[in-house]
Amino acid sequence: VKTIPNQSEWSYEIDGRPFFRMAFGDESNATNYSYSTTLSTPPPPHSTTWREFHTRASSRYNPPPIGMKPVQHVPRGVSSITPNGRHKSLLIGINYTGTRAALRGCINDAKNMQTLLLKNGFPNDGSHMLMLTDERHRGSEYQPNASNIMKAMSWLLKDAQKGDVLFFHFSGHGGQVPDKTGHEADGFNETLIPLDHTRAGQISDDVLWGSLVYNLPEGARLTALMDMCHSGTGLDLPYDYNVNTRRWTEDVNPAHSRGDVVLFSGCEDSQTSADVQGYSGAGGAMTLAFTKAYQQCSSSTYHEFLSVVKRELRKKRHSQRPQLTSSQQFDASSRIFSLGHDNGGITSMIEPNHNPQVGRQKRRHVRPARQGFGRAGGGNDLFGLGIAAVGAALFADALF
Repeated sequence: VKTIPNQSEWSYEIDGRPFFRMAFGDESNATNYSYSTTLSTPPPPHSTTWREFHTRASSRYNPPPIGMKPVQHVPRGVSSITPNGRHKSLLIGINYTGTRAALRGCINDAKNMQTLLLKNGFPNDGSHMLMLTDERHRGSEYQPNASNIMKAMSWLLKDAQKGDVLFFHFSGHGGQVPDKTGHEADGFNETLIPLDHTRAGQISDDVLWGSLVYNLPEGARLTALMDMCHSGTGLDLPYDYNVNTRRWTEDVNPAHSRGDVVLFSGCEDSQTSADVQGYSGAGGAMTLAFTKAYQQCSSSTYHEFLSVVKRELRKKRHSQRPQLTSSQQFDASSRIFSLGHDNGGITSMIEPNHNPQVGRQKRRHVRPARQGFGRAGGGNDLFGLGIAAVGAALFADALF
């Protein structure tokens, strides 16, 4: 006798119709339904180098289609997806050398993150790892200007597929500009500041979401670390984790997607992030706390890891409060956090898609807020240096 499985075990077609799978015949040979995916033949390594990609890629931003679209999804609690062993990373550190807004530790942040990733299964070659820094001895294709950053985000997601593990890191100035669309709860778009921001403008969280989040396929994982001012919702992810209540809060006007994207940000949207002197030299307070916490916490859960990062920042008397946002809701108290696909012998799984629709949903119109941006530390706050006037110019507006 067969019974209909519990609704928590159902999956859903793109049109919203539910379905479930049942095994018949000899129970000893029956295979229970599970969403977990293990590839019998691992995909080949990535083969497109940054230099090859850079010469022919466009920096033009193509925004996602307007409105919501139904997609296949599974309920929370269904088995996770097994990584396929492929890793790819993009690291950006900008010191703004020679400007009044110069920082000291952002290039160090990128290099420290590179060291940490190399210890966790990420290859260091032109097809799997890319670092953009404003060091004078590096070629023009490695300078973190707006065009290169846009191309680099496209390179990171090129050929991404189910089971891939990706990492994105940005250390530099962050800003805020009034959100004219009425989507943002605080009335601001958060931005990252490229090296050539006075000419090309800022890159908004709308553009980052459309470039890094929306296009990530279901079953692939992207972990991001943004060490900059106003970085709390820097990727416009719809779910914000509260470490005290251990619950997720959905954004007022959420932007949903298929992939598994998690962002650790250095502070709340309304806060600044510090550029400090750390145990290994100058660096961003969040990156230093993140790398130290990862070295201390082996096989910790997302909740435990975020708690340790917060503790490290408090120990240094930093007032900034790190944030955890995600494209998918999951149990942060049980899910193991890992940069790579393996953490001390424990496979770090990928969360399947739980969102029945993808796209930007507008439930309530929010009036635009007033403007200001910067990063704290050493008097290098962009706001007040006469550069804030360019804040209204976003990358997409400035170039196209």
